[in-house]
Amino acid sequence: ISNDVMVPRNGKKVAVIGAGASGLTCAYYLVKTGYDVDVFEQQPVAGGVLAFGIPEYRLPKHVLAHEIELITQAGVKIYLNTEVGKDISFRELRHKYDAIYIATGTQLPQKVDIPGENLPGVLHGIDFLRDVNLKKPLKIGNTVAIIGGGNTAIDSARTALRLGAKKVMVLYRRTIDAMPAYMTEIQEALEEGVEIVEMVSPVRFVGARSGAV
Repeated sequence: ISNDVMVPRNGKKVAVIGAGASGLTCAYYLVKTGYDVDVFEQQPVAGGVLAFGIPEYRLPKHVLAHEIELITQAGVKIYLNTEVGKDISFRELRHKYDAIYIATGTQLPQKVDIPGENLPGVLHGIDFLRDVNLKKPLKIGNTVAIIGGGNTAIDSARTALRLGAKKVMVLYRRTIDAMPAYMTEIQEALEEGVEIVEMVSPVRFVGARSGAV
């Protein structure tokens, strides 16, 4: 990102809901073409999945912070801890702004829909990575099982190791060569000690109503 060229304002105001990659990109280019842009973000940090869905070892926080700083230097105003519909109404945004760009993303976890999924200690990958990146307290058990074969699964497995888990297993319903995660990430996970169990499809979570992840 470069902010070398200053563009005169045109008096038009745009509200962006969500400070993820889409929202920040939209805000930056709107500012560069002369609009005044305010971004409203529910979380305490900007960046969306880039900030709390990708582990530090893959995307260092200072790199992301630098890019966001360049966006704000270009003139974008980012309001954190501001949930549209709670802290500010959608009606108010429509009244104050000429246009609204909604970039809330699809950060809902994909559930496996098997008995016991709501037991304590059972977390969905995207929620787990978000809590880690937002520095929320987490109690990790000695043995962690990850269900799935995508990048979120591999990221969660490698993150669990870094949080102190002694044994981390990735359970995948097909063979390792069919996993959708990047092969380089899979290989690095294996080298770090993650065990990948092929041809496994869990049918139930069994446990007490207290315990660690």
